[in-house]
Amino acid sequence: MPSCLLVALPVLLWSTSVLAAPSVKKEGGGALRIEVGAEDTGARPIHIGPGVSTTLLFDTDIQQDQVSLESRAQFARVSTGSAVLVLIPSNDLPQGGSLKLSIPFKDAGSTLPSRLSLTLVVDSGSVDRQVEVYRRARSAESYRLEVQQLRTELERLRQESASLVGAKGEQPGLRGLLMSSEDFPGLAVLRAEMQQDCKPPCWLLVERSYLYSSGSRVAVMLLLRSADKMPWRIGRAVLVDQQGKKWESMPPAQSGPLTADAQSRVVLEFDVNKPPTGRYQLDVSNVEGNRAMQWNGLKFP
Repeated sequence: MPSCLLVALPVLLWSTSVLAAPSVKKEGGGALRIEVGAEDTGARPIHIGPGVSTTLLFDTDIQQDQVSLESRAQFARVSTGSAVLVLIPSNDLPQGGSLKLSIPFKDAGSTLPSRLSLTLVVDSGSVDRQVEVYRRARSAESYRLEVQQLRTELERLRQESASLVGAKGEQPGLRGLLMSSEDFPGLAVLRAEMQQDCKPPCWLLVERSYLYSSGSRVAVMLLLRSADKMPWRIGRAVLVDQQGKKWESMPPAQSGPLTADAQSRVVLEFDVNKPPTGRYQLDVSNVEGNRAMQWNGLKFP
C-alpha cells in the first residue's frame, strides 16, 4: 500500500460509506471507499463543493499527466501525485451540476482495470472530503477497521437519537423513567452490590446498582466510573439465565461520558417475557467491541 494511504488512515476513522455506495453527509468529513472491480470502470458519484478540497487516494500509481477532468478551468486547484489527486472547485461551478473525471492507472498492462471513470456532483452540503480507491483486493485489516468505524458511527447516531428523544421527554420504557429518577412508584426495585460479583478483568467500577422489574420488563441501573483512563460508551448488553437463554438489551441509555473522573448513569432494559426465577449473568461490551464486562448472580425483584 502506498505511503500516502498509510499516512491518511488515521484521518479516515469516521467512515460510514462502504464499497461503491453513494456518499452521504457525515460528521467530521468521513471517507468514501470505492472498490474497482476487474471489469468495472463505471461512474461512481463523488460529491464536491466550491472552495472545499476533495482528496482521492489510490492503492496503485496513476498516470498523472493523463488525468482527464471536465471543466478543469473551473477548479481553483487540481494537484496530482503518484497515487493521490486533490480537487478544489471554484465558486463558478453551479450547485447540482455533474462533471466527468477519468483516471488512468500506470500499470495498464496488468489484469487490473486500466482506467477509472468517475462522476463528480457539485453539492456543497455533502462534500466527500476523503475518497479511498481500491484497485487491488483490500486486506482483512482494512475491512476490520471499516466494521469498527461503522459500529462507532452507528452508536453515535443512536446516542444522538436518544438525546433528541430525551430532550422531548419521550424516551420509551423503563429507560425513560430511570434516567430521570432512581425511585419510581409502581416499580419493584432491589438495591444490589454488583461490584463484588464482577468477573475479572473489571474495567468498570460500580458505585451503585439497582435492579428493577415491571411486568415482562426488567432493568439494571448502574452508576459507573472507568477503572482506568480509557473512556467507555456502552454498546451492547446481554442477559443470560441459568439455562443459558439470552436476551439482548434495548438500546442502552447513558447519561454522559464514562471515565475515571466522570460518573455516568447507565440503564439497561430487557423484555424477558415470563422469565424463570433464579439468578442471571449480565454481559456488557463497549461500542468498539474490544472490551467486555461480566457480572454474575443478579436476582430481580
